[in-house]
Amino acid sequence: MSEPLVSVVMGTYNHEHFVHESIQSVLAQDFPDFEFLISDDGSSDGTARVIAEHMDPRISFRPHTVNRGAALVFNELIQMARGRYVAIINSDDAWMPGKLSEQVQVLEQNPGIGAVFGRAEFVDRDGQAIDKSALSFGRVFDQPNRTRGEWLRQFFWRGNCLCHPSVMIRRSVYDSVGLYDNRLRQLPDFDMWVRVIKATGIHVSKRNMVRFRILPGENASSDTYTNRVRTLNEHLFIALGFFDNVSAELLHEGFGDYFRRPGMPDDITLGIEKAFLYMHPVQTLEHMYKIVGMMKLREMLSSADHRRVLSAEYDFDDRAFHRLEAEADGLQPAPRQGNIYVPPPEEQFDRRSGRDISEVTTRELARIIMGRLMTRARMLTGR
Repeated sequence: MSEPLVSVVMGTYNHEHFVHESIQSVLAQDFPDFEFLISDDGSSDGTARVIAEHMDPRISFRPHTVNRGAALVFNELIQMARGRYVAIINSDDAWMPGKLSEQVQVLEQNPGIGAVFGRAEFVDRDGQAIDKSALSFGRVFDQPNRTRGEWLRQFFWRGNCLCHPSVMIRRSVYDSVGLYDNRLRQLPDFDMWVRVIKATGIHVSKRNMVRFRILPGENASSDTYTNRVRTLNEHLFIALGFFDNVSAELLHEGFGDYFRRPGMPDDITLGIEKAFLYMHPVQTLEHMYKIVGMMKLREMLSSADHRRVLSAEYDFDDRAFHRLEAEADGLQPAPRQGNIYVPPPEEQFDRRSGRDISEVTTRELARIIMGRLMTRARMLTGR
C-alpha cells in the first residue's frame, strides 16, 4: 500500500451536530491523495456514531471512551500519520474547496517553508456567516507574510494570530520541534508556532481556507472567566522559554532595533539582550514579561561572566537590579499613591473612602487582583 502525500488528522469531542460537515469538507477536496485519521476523545453525545456512518476507505477511525485532552489526541494521530504533510482540522470547523491542493503546491515548490496557513471565514452554530467586522478578533488571522524574525517579533509582542485548523505542516517539522504540549489547554497551538518559527519559515494564504465556527461558551478559546485566567498562566509558561534556542542571527533580524548594545551579540550578550527584551512595554503582557525578565537577569547576575559583561557593557549591576525591582511592578495589583490604593476605572469599588491599602479586606484585594487579570485577559484575546 503506497503512502499518501497528505495525512489529515481530526480530533473530535461532543460535536455530533457539526462533525458530518467537517468530514464532508475534507472528502470533497479536489486533491485526492490523502489519508484521513480521526480520533474521538471520549464524546458523551453521538459524535462517534456520526463518524462511524462514513464509509470512505481513506478514513481510519479510532474512538475512545475517556476524554484525555485535544493536544494528546492530535499527537497520537500525528505519530500514526504516514503522509509527508500533515493537515489539521477541528470537528466543528470545515475546509473551503481547494484548500489541500493549494497548500500542497506551496510546500512542494518552497522547501524553505515548513508550514502553511490560511485565513478564516467565521460562522455561527447554524452555519450562517458572521461578518469579520462584527467580531473584535475578526481580522486576527488576516496576516501578511513575514520573515522568521518578523514572525518571532509578532508572536512576542502580539501573541497568537495563526489559524490552527488551516495549517498544513511538514511531518519532518514535527519530528524536529516536537509535538503539542498537552499541559496547555488554551495555547498549545501558539506554543507550537513559536517552536516552528525558530526552525523554519511559514506562509499564510490571502484567501479564506476554513469555516471557523463560533460557539460562545463552548469553543476552547471562548471568552470565559476560566479561559481568561488559564490563558494568562499559559502565556507565562510560554514566555519563560520564548527565546530558548533563538540564534543571534534570528534575534537580530527580529529585535535588532531594540538591542541595548548595537551589533550582532556573542554567546553572553545574546542571553542578556533576550532578558532585556522582556523589560520593554507590551500592551497586555507587560507585567508578566517584567517578572520573567527580572528572573533571567537575577540568574545572570549570579554568573561571573555575565555579571562582568552586564557591568562593563550595560552599566547593570546589583544596584541597578534593585532599582529595576522597584520599577517593574509585576506583582502589584494596581497603582498606588504613597500607601493609598488607587483603583483603576474597572475596579472603583471604594473611591470615596480613600482607605489605606492595609484596610482593604482579603476578599476585596482578591477581587481587585482578579479584576485586573480579567481586564488584561480581555485585552489579550481582543474580546
